This record gives sequence, structure tokens and C-alpha cells, in this order.
Amino acid sequence: MSGKSAGEIGEFALIERLRDVLGTVGNDTDVIVGNGDDAAVIKAADGKCWVVTCDAQVGGVHFPSTGDVSGFAVGYKSLAVNVSDVAAMGGKPRFALISLGIPEETAITFLDDLYGGVRALSERYDILVLGGNVTRTSGPLFVDVFLVGEVMEEKILRRSGACAGDQILVTGYLGDAAAGLHLSSTPHIQLREDVHASLTRAQLEPQPRVAEGVVIAESGFATAMMDISDGLAGDIRHLCEASGTGALLWESELPVSGALLETASIAEKKPMEWALHGGEDYELLVTTPAESVRALQEVLRRAGGALLTPIGEILPVTQGISLKRADGIFALDNLAWEHFSA
Repeated sequence: MSGKSAGEIGEFALIERLRDVLGTVGNDTDVIVGNGDDAAVIKAADGKCWVVTCDAQVGGVHFPSTGDVSGFAVGYKSLAVNVSDVAAMGGKPRFALISLGIPEETAITFLDDLYGGVRALSERYDILVLGGNVTRTSGPLFVDVFLVGEVMEEKILRRSGACAGDQILVTGYLGDAAAGLHLSSTPHIQLREDVHASLTRAQLEPQPRVAEGVVIAESGFATAMMDISDGLAGDIRHLCEASGTGALLWESELPVSGALLETASIAEKKPMEWALHGGEDYELLVTTPAESVRALQEVLRRAGGALLTPIGEILPVTQGISLKRADGIFALDNLAWEHFSA
């Protein structure tokens, strides 16, 4: 075999390469958003659009071997990560198809539990699972979800709308999922039961911000939005690349939970490393003009949504992407999680 491997060029370079191979084949005026965002968006009728996305969860990559994780958590998270993509466009999830690759030795009870997790989340968001596919694999087990949501055309939010002068906001807390992942590999760490459960749940059963995404989109205040799946440091870079801007994040303003702070202290870890580079938070990363920040926060508060915290500002592209810390301003390392790392 000649030439570089997928592992040598990295996930995001691979995506760009495959996108280039496709070129413009199949372009259609009904496609409003194609490659390069959280989900694709296709015109439907009467101003409504379909939001479509797919994501696979693979054993040993996205979740431990089946003996070390519940089927419920695998099913729940497999659907949740797709729901988060639809939420990031301001959409509501509607229909799902699920494909399973199953090793022969997989326990039927594990698969029952996996679909119990799918059912729990689908009932919460009124998603209809219409079917899918089952195939045998030599391993590992995988779950591939195709999800369809809907949004009105004028409410679509993309990654590409941020402008210099906008403020950057985030829902909820950052880093809890990364702390939960750390706990799964360090069972000797002694924590209060409620702290351990909170962080483990954040990693295994993330809460997609569907209601928040809809409220933010309908408010008309936001200029761009995406979900945080690869870590804040990596995803702010994705947003800036799509928008043609730079950014400055304020480390002192990054929202972190008390559970994360307590765990970081005991584990002798830096909490801001988890918040910046951890990944799998599935919170929403939002930009809005500075004068609209309070109004957007109030809209979300009245709707009973998650905390919405200003964490930085959008800059001209020439100023790059930086982090403001107590001891100065530094270039922000791009340490997004990748399926392939160079």
C-alpha cells in the first residue's frame, strides 16, 4: 500500500479530502445546508425544512467493551449525539433509523437494554424510530443512527454566521463528560456518590439541548450556533473557520460545575483542561451581538432553559484564536478529539 494512511492525516483532514472527492456532484437547489455543519438541511414545503444527520458509535472507541458499560447507556448516547446535531441547527428531532453491527457473542439482554436506552430518549423528545438494519460483524459492536429533524427555514442557525464583535456564549457546564471519562479509568478515586454519579451520567447519558436550541433559534438574537462534541477549543475553531473570524475566550468565565472542581482537586488535574479540551459535552456554542446578550439570556431563562454564559468574543480573522488567562493572552491550542490522530 502506498501513500498516507487515515491515521497519518487525521480525522478533519480526511473529511476535507473526502468532501473534495465528492466535489459538486448532486448539488440541488433544495439543499440549504450541505457539508460542513452539524447537520444538512433540505427544503420541504410551506417554509419547513428537514434537518438530517448521522453518527456512529463504535465499541472500544466511543464506549467501552460491552462487559464494562450498560446497553442502556450505549443506546441512549447513540441517539443523543444525533439529537444534539439537530438541536445545534435550531431544529426538533422527528424520525430515526438505527443500524446495528452485532458480534455473534453479544448477549440478547444487552441488546434489549440498548434499545431501552433508545426508547427512553426517543420518548423524551417524541422521536419515532422507524426501523433500520441489523448485520453481523466480527467486532466490535457498533450503532449507527440516521436522524431527521425539522426547522422553519428562517430559523436555521449555522456555524458560519458569527461576526467580529459578537460575544460567544455556552449553555450549561463544560468538562463534566471528560471528568466522567477520567473516573471510568481511575476507579480508585474516592468521591461522594452524588458527585461520581453526576459526572458519570454526563459522560454516558448526555442531555441534548433541544429546547434551548429551538428557543435560541426562534429568538432571532443568535448569529451562529453549533454543539460542543470535540471540545470547546476545537469546536470554537470549527465555528471560526466556517465564519471567517478569530476569537478570544475568557478562561475565568468558563462555566464548570462544583462536581468537576471537586474531582479535579482530588485527581490532581487542571479543571480548565477538561473544560477546554475534554469533548462530548453536547452543550450549545452560540454567538450573538454584544447588545443582545442579556435579552438572549432572559429569553432562555423564561423558557426554563439551561444556564447561558458569555465566555468570549468573536474577533477579526487576522487576530486568530486565543485564550485570555490571568497571566496573559495565549494562542489557543487546537486539541480537539479526533477519531484519527496524526
